[in-house]
Amino acid sequence: MFEGKPPLSGRRGWSLEGLFSRGEAHAPPQPAPTARAAEAEQLDPAPANDLFGRIGAFLKLNRLDPTPTNYDLAYRYVSSHDPAVVAAVDAAISADGLLRPDVAVVILENALNQVSSELIEKLIDRAHQSMTLAADLVGQSRTDVHSYGSALEKGAAALGTGPEPAARAIELMVELTRTMIGKTHDAERRLAEMGSQMQEMQGSLAEAQAIAETDPLTGLANRRAFETRLQRAISQALVEDYPLSVAFCDIDHFKSVNDTYGHDTGDRILKLVAETLTEGAGEDSLVGRYGGEEFLILFDGIMARRAAMRVDALRDELSGRHLVSKTTGEPLGTVTFSAGVAQLQPGESADAMLLRADEALYSAKNGGRNRVVISGEE
Repeated sequence: MFEGKPPLSGRRGWSLEGLFSRGEAHAPPQPAPTARAAEAEQLDPAPANDLFGRIGAFLKLNRLDPTPTNYDLAYRYVSSHDPAVVAAVDAAISADGLLRPDVAVVILENALNQVSSELIEKLIDRAHQSMTLAADLVGQSRTDVHSYGSALEKGAAALGTGPEPAARAIELMVELTRTMIGKTHDAERRLAEMGSQMQEMQGSLAEAQAIAETDPLTGLANRRAFETRLQRAISQALVEDYPLSVAFCDIDHFKSVNDTYGHDTGDRILKLVAETLTEGAGEDSLVGRYGGEEFLILFDGIMARRAAMRVDALRDELSGRHLVSKTTGEPLGTVTFSAGVAQLQPGESADAMLLRADEALYSAKNGGRNRVVISGEE
């Protein structure tokens, strides 16, 4: 177990441009009268085409700060362009009486991580076009080659029947060859078109994969991408018999940060922690955002104790940064995280390994936070 260390007195102060721009505490949100009905009551007075007014009413009703994240979610909801967002928001309001800020962040993250239906339709259409073109080209080329071969056989047979038929046969064969050359050039052109379509489709597939595997806020691998990579790493580690470790990291008291300074500041802190983990975890690691204020680190070929030492060094570095507002100079304290580390056991699944790391994380939280705990050493 790695106990948290207090900040070193000699460490420098640290600030980010505009990291903390608000110091007023937010009053806790009060429940709205009803879910969809209350929202409709607030939105109906605005003209149907006044999208900006409806977005503002939605934010006011749910007591959400006017951040870019909340505006994006409000637009998707009010415009009804994203049925999944509408359903998720309605469910959240029904459950809590209003849309809580932390729930709003999760809903938007999930929406941004989904490949749009338009992109899927575009990929399907391009794939269909390419397959149709390829099938037509292959079929036509086979017909042309068969016809050309038959004509050559007939021409060759005519060469031996006399001077006059032979001359006519040669003339027809030359004409036929010219025609075949033209068809070959046409096939080359169509192949080039098909190649261009395939390249465009490949670019769209890369775009779709990037959207599906990347956390939009931090740029890290999202939960789905991390779990896919973890599965591959476990399979290889079991075959080649080398160690593998994961660390669950959770920012301490993150909700109070959002409540005190707002979600825009909370987003900046998430980016700060993501950068700290990415820069310090090492080249043999993969950092992902698991959701909310939780991060995961995969250490390939590293035992739990060594992985815990790395994570503890990052925890110590982050906790030693005394954050201040660059605009006001006001001291704003420090950001810390707790972590749990687990090493892959023989025959263990990814889910079981993550569960042990998560249990170690909770031991770190219960032990006072700002510390790292190894599974089995709680």
